[in-house]
Amino acid sequence: MKIFDMHADIGMDVADKRKQGEHNILQRFHLPKFEAGEVKFINMACFFDGHESLHDALFTLHALREEIDMNQDKIHLCLDGSFVEDKLNVIMSIEGMGFLKEGDDALGFIDTMHSMGVRLASLSWNDQNMLSTGISGDPRRGLTPLGQEVIQKMVKKKIIVDVSHANEKSFYDISDVCKTAFMATHSNTREKQNVERNLTHQQLKAIANSGGLIGLVAVKKFISSNPNRQNALELAQHAKAMKEVVGVDHLCIGFDYMDFLKEPFGPHSMAVDLQDATMSQNLIQALATVGFTQEEVEKIAYKNAMAFVSQQLK
Repeated sequence: MKIFDMHADIGMDVADKRKQGEHNILQRFHLPKFEAGEVKFINMACFFDGHESLHDALFTLHALREEIDMNQDKIHLCLDGSFVEDKLNVIMSIEGMGFLKEGDDALGFIDTMHSMGVRLASLSWNDQNMLSTGISGDPRRGLTPLGQEVIQKMVKKKIIVDVSHANEKSFYDISDVCKTAFMATHSNTREKQNVERNLTHQQLKAIANSGGLIGLVAVKKFISSNPNRQNALELAQHAKAMKEVVGVDHLCIGFDYMDFLKEPFGPHSMAVDLQDATMSQNLIQALATVGFTQEEVEKIAYKNAMAFVSQQLK
């Protein structure tokens, strides 16, 4: 079955390999895995933990865009919500804007990243920066006034807002400021695994009420603390629990595969049967096993994400 993966840190890998002199990275390291796993749509994220500079961010964005452009026979970059049947459909995104420091033109950067092809972004990873606060920051601190302006400009530019790493204060600030649908590209439910990166029932409902989506993430520590349950079947149970709260129409997939990343990331961070993109169909099978109908599985696998992206970017 076709899959829309709403989060993969491909930009980070491209930048690292470019610095080592590698080229044609998507073709050599990623496209065969996507094909094997039937991943037909993917959000290629440029990840920043907050220690980088604006120069670093621009290098990563340029590198990823060049890789996409050199594979136009195989890749369609989604800029306006349209998709191409016989190509890998790609969204470019930014995960965390902590590279913006005092003196940088944050609002001007939104124009820059849009012109480079970015259509989805989060203001912070786990860090606390001049725009917002991630889960490792001060729990009493949320969006800054500048962060509110950035969200408003993203909405005007039709850049989808991602809240997966926001702390709860930032989450609800974004919910108040964002006057359109927003999403958590890679988060599970706190009901099944009580960690800060997962979402409470109230947060799930806030996303659904906006018209947004929640992407099932295959990172094992967000699935279960029990090593015997860090698998696709337990991730499908997260989907089942979330369906009870917000319905199936607000669910999608954001695997966050790490097989191509360096320590402290890597394949050991993932569910045992969702180690890389070649294993993606294991979740599809697991969703059916826990009781989702064929129609519901298709919605979670790709139909909900396709409809959402088309609506938000058109």
